[in-house]
Amino acid sequence: MSIADRNKWDEEYANQTAADAPVPDDWLTQHVASLAPGRALELACGLGHNAVWLAEHAWQVDAVDVSTVGLNSAEKLAQRLGQHVNWIASDLDNFTPAATAYDLVVIFRYLDRVRLPDLVRTALRPGGWLVYETYSKSQLARPDNHIRNPAFTLSEGELPRLFASLEVVAYAEVELPDRRVARLVARNSI
Repeated sequence: MSIADRNKWDEEYANQTAADAPVPDDWLTQHVASLAPGRALELACGLGHNAVWLAEHAWQVDAVDVSTVGLNSAEKLAQRLGQHVNWIASDLDNFTPAATAYDLVVIFRYLDRVRLPDLVRTALRPGGWLVYETYSKSQLARPDNHIRNPAFTLSEGELPRLFASLEVVAYAEVELPDRRVARLVARNSI
């Protein structure tokens, strides 16, 4: 990611604030609520709503984002709610997670076909879970589409192929009220 990308996200988050209470993504809550809490890593966490929700549910959370503006807002949310999250300001192009350190890796609204599969494989413990959701190519046809570069969307069936070394537990391509996405839950069965 370039300095221009970092500046773009800092500017984007400067005009937003985290909600008073975290509203986690429903794909996350559907698949994580029944798991025993452990150590979680959220990549490209933005304003931290998923990371704070995980912390509220007894997970030890490391949350990474390129934007310090977004992370500062996320930290304020966590503090208001009495939660601790280890916020990590890092460009995912250069970030390397601790090997086999996480029971859960969470990714929403971010796509890097080259780096993410290796980051996830490195981070997950045997038996660890991946919960991932990002935009599908059909998002580009929505009248409210905000994505300018089609490379940031997934082709039909592409997400499970990116994580072929993991056991697919759930996969769906769906239209939500505000976006069209591909969703994956997979487990490191090694």
